[in-house]
Amino acid sequence: MSQPARHFFFSLSDKLEIVVRKLRGAANRAAPQQALTMIDCEKQNWQNVRPAFVLSTGRAGTLLLNRLLLPAPNAHAVHAPRPELIRASKRAYEEIDRQPEIFAETFKSAREELIFEAALHNQIFIETNNRITFFAPVIRRVFPNAVFIHLTRRPADFVRSGLRRKWYSGTEDHDLGRIVPIQGEAAEKWDRFSLIEKIGWLWNETNRFIADFTATLKPEDFLFIRAEDLFTHIEITKKIYEFLHLNDFNPKRVAKMIQHPVNVQKKRKYPKYEDWPESDKTALKNLTPLAGKYGYKL
Repeated sequence: MSQPARHFFFSLSDKLEIVVRKLRGAANRAAPQQALTMIDCEKQNWQNVRPAFVLSTGRAGTLLLNRLLLPAPNAHAVHAPRPELIRASKRAYEEIDRQPEIFAETFKSAREELIFEAALHNQIFIETNNRITFFAPVIRRVFPNAVFIHLTRRPADFVRSGLRRKWYSGTEDHDLGRIVPIQGEAAEKWDRFSLIEKIGWLWNETNRFIADFTATLKPEDFLFIRAEDLFTHIEITKKIYEFLHLNDFNPKRVAKMIQHPVNVQKKRKYPKYEDWPESDKTALKNLTPLAGKYGYKL
């Protein structure tokens, strides 16, 4: 993308974000507020809220999920709130075990005002931004009743999407926040990995990280969803509504929404997985051992 085009894109994105904020602000001003202050939340150690966070690799239907949740009157669903924590996400992956208190404070500072705003209007804060995934181990330190959705997508489709977006090519701005192996065999081979292998490793490592985290939770505190099921089955959205305690599930509305994909990559064609050379298929299989666990055949 050229520099002028990039400036235009981000300018348009910012304008759309402003419109969304204004519309949400108008709706919130019209909605009844409860007598609540951030000091009250602090005194209660934020146990008066039950925010929800979607953990994923990204490119897994998070925007569609966000739109499916928005109609619920008690949902405050956001897809890419500011700050997005792009660079901080990578640092969290690398260092959160060694410095959990720093990342807990970083996350709290970035999200407490948004979560308070939702609580003020008796709404449930829900974030579908994949950048918060690597903050998961400390989120409950600051929001003890937080719940989580683990959203996956078939690795072949995820990798193809990443290839079309030139991930790990050094030309895509968000590569600044994209994780790389720190140690082990993958780290030693990283410079020799193809882009398929790098993006495949990203899929597997991100899902491994999420699975390790959700293993520490009670079953009622997280929900596992495959993007492919979300795209095709109305009852999956109903299941999510019930898990998040959202009101006014409307199956007809959901059916209409899932018929129209959102955030579809339209540029930079790349062959579908079925048309890849066997060597590329094998390379992906070798880097995504978790695929079978989630029911994906490669």
